[in-house]
Amino acid sequence: MNFNFSSLGNTNFSSNAGSYLRPYDIYKVNLTKIERNELKGSKDPDAVYPVISIEFTEVGDSNRTYSENIFIPTTEQDMERQVLKNSNGHENEVPSRFENFQFTLMQIVEVLNPDGATKIKENAGKIKTIDQFIDLVIKALSGKNKVETKLKLVGRNSGGTVYAALPRACGLNKKGEIFPVNFIGENVFFTNYELTQQKAYQNAKPTNMDKEESKDTSDVDLDNIDL
Repeated sequence: MNFNFSSLGNTNFSSNAGSYLRPYDIYKVNLTKIERNELKGSKDPDAVYPVISIEFTEVGDSNRTYSENIFIPTTEQDMERQVLKNSNGHENEVPSRFENFQFTLMQIVEVLNPDGATKIKENAGKIKTIDQFIDLVIKALSGKNKVETKLKLVGRNSGGTVYAALPRACGLNKKGEIFPVNFIGENVFFTNYELTQQKAYQNAKPTNMDKEESKDTSDVDLDNIDL
């Protein structure tokens, strides 16, 4: 029998794929991807949802990553603030999906490209569509993959498995005024509630996260803004 080993020269026999960052921890990371994308609906295969796909990679040799698809607000409901019940049955008003969308992206820009964030704010009156806003954010973050920062991840339970997730990027005080909640940058920490959730996660039956992929969740010329 003749054996053909000609493929040895151009075949990798070990995987270079990394694993995923776990919930309830703070990591040193780089932003390694940000782009517009589309997701097909799981229940309705004809439904298509526009998203911003982002990926952070842990600094070092681990190759561990965190990926998130941030849904782009498209409906009137996305503009409305929601009332949610907590575990004690108390109702709390939370920012709209649109508000959290803005705060999430702008917080990343402010940390990785402060000058770019300032210029976006200075030109806020010229932004007339969400597409223009997204284009400026992506432009501001392009080439910032070498900027190291800290990233806080919490957890999201899906089908009994806890996946890493970004915290809400903003909240509301008792007067209904919106305020930022840091999830990226040097000044990140866990709240008392998050520490309780972290403890519950750590004491739960271990899940092999290496095998679990994170799920999710104009006419005005702005091209000349130097970000």
